[in-house]
Amino acid sequence: MQKIYSILALCLAVCWTTPCGAAETQTFEMENGNIIEGNVSAMDEESMVIRRKIGTFTDRIDLVFLSQETLLWLKANPKYAEFVDPFIELPEDEIHPPVINVRQPDRMEQPDGKTTLFSTLSTPVGFLLIFAFYAGNLLAAYEIAVFRGRPVALVCGLSAILPVIGPILFISLPGIESVSQYDAEPLVDDTAAPGAPPAPAAPAPPSGKAGLGLSNGGAAASGGGGGLAGTVFSKDDTNFNRNFIETKFTEFFRVVPSASIKNLVLSFKTVKREYVATRISRISGSDLHLQLQQGAKEVSLSFGEIIKIEVRNK
Repeated sequence: MQKIYSILALCLAVCWTTPCGAAETQTFEMENGNIIEGNVSAMDEESMVIRRKIGTFTDRIDLVFLSQETLLWLKANPKYAEFVDPFIELPEDEIHPPVINVRQPDRMEQPDGKTTLFSTLSTPVGFLLIFAFYAGNLLAAYEIAVFRGRPVALVCGLSAILPVIGPILFISLPGIESVSQYDAEPLVDDTAAPGAPPAPAAPAPPSGKAGLGLSNGGAAASGGGGGLAGTVFSKDDTNFNRNFIETKFTEFFRVVPSASIKNLVLSFKTVKREYVATRISRISGSDLHLQLQQGAKEVSLSFGEIIKIEVRNK
């Protein structure tokens, strides 16, 4: 009797387990057509693991590789709906493009009427441009006055009244320089022609002027200035260099002339012209810079250009 009960219990267990196992087995179709039979063992947001009928487990299968029919079947189960919903394709009639609301930017208000040059210059930027232009005009006038040897007050004053026109006018005019008779008259060769009578010899300088280095044709004139007035130095008997200029004309290097030379000027004669200067402003090993008597202009002369230097009264 006990054996009969055991056989009946075994039959009932087999009959009970067989339908249940068959009910849990599902078919999972892939996008490439492969089919896997089993049930879901584990699932997350990206993949799942299927337990086959034979009891083995598959590797993780990405949800994106499942067919749409399989995804829809899994979505019916609330347990898996949130995982498979992003991979389900919607029908075309349910796809609605997002509405983009374009917000118009705030635009600046345009001034009423037409914009003129006067209204543009009346702005702060316009005033700045006018000031920069006027300052540049005066600066140009000052540089032109220095370059042309013109009075700075005259050039800048006229340029302030007539901007642009004033600087153009003065830059077009020639500079003011000391012009002497040597500019108009050609130099005469002192060499006597053959057969001509010899030139009379110049009188010897007084004994008191022997140390001043007078040339053969120079003479010391009477007057103040420590006896320098009338002194003449020629290239024929004098070597014009820095040492000579600094030794003989030391007083002319001062910014404020001393009492001994305040009434004297230096005349530098070159092949082309003569320069009358009141002061030697700078000197180097090869040239010197002179401040001219007229126009307060500064010129540069090399020692090789000088053929005669004369100290004379103003």
